[in-house]
Amino acid sequence: MKKWIPYIAGAILLIALSTLLLLHKEPHKFDGRITFNPKDKIPYGTYAAYHLLQQQFPKAAIEINHYAPELWQNLSLDSSGQVLLIVNSYFNPTESELDKLTAFAQKGNAVFISCLQMNKTARLFFKIQQEEVFNPFTVKNDYGVINMYDSFAVTLDSRTYTVPLQFVYPGVSYNNRFTKYDSLFTYPLGYNGDDKMPNLLAINTQKGSIFLHTAPITFTNFFVLYNNNHQYYEKLMSLFPANTKRIVWDEYFLLYKQKNRDNKDYKGLLSVLLSHKNFYDAFWMLIILLALYFLTEIKRRQRLIPEYNRPANDSLKFVTTIGKLYYEKGDHKNLAEKLTHFFLDYVRNKYKLPTNELNTAFVQQLSLKTGIPAEELNKLMDMLIHIKLSDRLSEQQLLQYHQQLENFYSKA
Repeated sequence: MKKWIPYIAGAILLIALSTLLLLHKEPHKFDGRITFNPKDKIPYGTYAAYHLLQQQFPKAAIEINHYAPELWQNLSLDSSGQVLLIVNSYFNPTESELDKLTAFAQKGNAVFISCLQMNKTARLFFKIQQEEVFNPFTVKNDYGVINMYDSFAVTLDSRTYTVPLQFVYPGVSYNNRFTKYDSLFTYPLGYNGDDKMPNLLAINTQKGSIFLHTAPITFTNFFVLYNNNHQYYEKLMSLFPANTKRIVWDEYFLLYKQKNRDNKDYKGLLSVLLSHKNFYDAFWMLIILLALYFLTEIKRRQRLIPEYNRPANDSLKFVTTIGKLYYEKGDHKNLAEKLTHFFLDYVRNKYKLPTNELNTAFVQQLSLKTGIPAEELNKLMDMLIHIKLSDRLSEQQLLQYHQQLENFYSKA
């Protein structure tokens, strides 16, 4: 009987522990991690936003990218009709990666970057300034800084979008703002609801566009599924052409770039070698020898650097010369047609309006987007149509047309 006592005591202990575990069942906790991962169904994952893409673009292929821009496999720099979505806390590209993204957009594609903060390289590249996201009401976690206000609102530009324009949700205010941007090629499309500072910028790149967004929290499940906030997401997606062929959700800047750049425990090959004393001493001895060699040899081998003249920008001279050539030849009709071509291209690229029909509806839409009265635009359209139908054009008519166009550009 004594030999069974340990087994009986162990069974009783196991039953008691199982009972305690069942009785001490912890309640469900709110998962407040901000991951922006399209695979996560937690409140601040982006599972809903990613799977709504197919509904918004039923004919487009929806894919996920894991590669750097130099190694893209599902995106092409030689075709158009593609969209790249980058959603994360900290956008941390190199200059070469930014060049690749711009070249991709210039081929007739779109790049949408939604992040709380950009590194200095990206801010200089896009000629923008942002606030450092910190105030007494914020806390910091592994993914960035969270504003602990209990609500957050965003608004859209009324000149571009239809109502509703404001969207609110009761979650964390994980957002930033643009304090400065280059208005020559950048224009705002959205704002923060509390201070009306821009949080959505559009940049034209020849045939395509780049969009910069500082409220990535609007892509999370909590925001998108709250009330009618899916309309805000749908309005953002309306920035892309309806005939888009491929939409790629980027995970390279979300996962791999953050892991390699921001992980404090990450060690490179050199740091591992320098952790050994022998390698450490040899490394610094080599540095000292190279420095001594450089100091002793620099005087004997240094040559004068020839003067280098800065390359001249001949583009403006070329345009001026061609304009004078047409003007001196008296080919006013041809010069006016080229002015018209530039004007229509300007309207298409900046205001996203089709120019195949210059009717009353076109004038009304252009007036809403530019703020120029429709009466002035009607006069310009009448002159444009008159030039198109006329066989010849006088010098006075050409000067009058040029003055109307300059007046439009100054007000637009």
